[in-house]
Amino acid sequence: MSPEPSLGLTAFRVALPLREPHVAAHGVETVRDVILVRARRPDGIDGWGECPTLSGPGYSAETTEVAWRSLTAGTARGPMASGAVADAQLDASLRARGESLASFLGATRATVPMTRVVSLGREPDAGLVATCVAVKFKVDPATIGRLRGVRDRHPGLVVMADANGSFGTADEVPAWIDELGLALLEQPLAAGDLAGHAALRGRLATPIALDESIGSPSALRMAIEAGALDVVSVKPARVGGVSAARACLDLAARAGLGAFVGGMLETGIGRAGAVALAATPGCTLPTDLGPSARYFDRDLCAPILVDADGGLAVPGGPGIGRVPDMELLAAWCTAEAPVTA
Repeated sequence: MSPEPSLGLTAFRVALPLREPHVAAHGVETVRDVILVRARRPDGIDGWGECPTLSGPGYSAETTEVAWRSLTAGTARGPMASGAVADAQLDASLRARGESLASFLGATRATVPMTRVVSLGREPDAGLVATCVAVKFKVDPATIGRLRGVRDRHPGLVVMADANGSFGTADEVPAWIDELGLALLEQPLAAGDLAGHAALRGRLATPIALDESIGSPSALRMAIEAGALDVVSVKPARVGGVSAARACLDLAARAGLGAFVGGMLETGIGRAGAVALAATPGCTLPTDLGPSARYFDRDLCAPILVDADGGLAVPGGPGIGRVPDMELLAAWCTAEAPVTA
């Protein structure tokens, strides 16, 4: 096999207004300040990746500003910036040979079931409850009690809760949570507290999922060895791109863990790759990715859609099956610069 050609890399920083604020324990996002990376081959074929970092450091120390500097000023590069580069390079390679990312990853489904995520302090409407496979509520120590009311009103609903690391210790997580029959409790404690999560698993019957704790395949391996989780939320951007995310799913399968693909409020560029990953056999639970219309009045590319049966449609190829609308990219771009080595 001949070696891959060298690729020219360019970073585009863009700002897209969200349809409504996204509120979680780690902060509020009203505008998606994200970075797209373009990998251009000598034959003119472009590949695209996305670095969907958040504006503030509550979720991760790798904020959009940190990622931008790492990509354009040669500073130490975090997993989300590195993942955007890797995904853009992979997309260019797949496009050159006419292969879809879904096929490359081994996807077996044309659509994937969805979990609907409800922001901190919000209540689901009746239509949402009627159409979703499951609903995941953002909670913190001050709001977790509202799950009692949700369960009373919707006894048959598949309910999940995501605390985004907002509880200080395992003892602060209420024991009554087991009465709710949650499908999972995601990231109750701080990312680095694997011992606390292991202790919580010993105290609760509710399955414990980890998200912020899992920044790479090696981090997942450590969490497995610590006995800290039952389920893993695999976010391609967070772990270093779709190839690293596939490695995480393989690890989870070998360890007998449940797994799903999580989202980071990506535009359609990043979301397309994540949906392709969610369609692989290693994902045993519904994805909490959603269609473009859930987040944006207009996406940067052709929107990610829901099919007639309520499943999230996997984009076709080649590559991720999406390219930015260059007019919209120009309109929403706040900075452009070459990616440094």
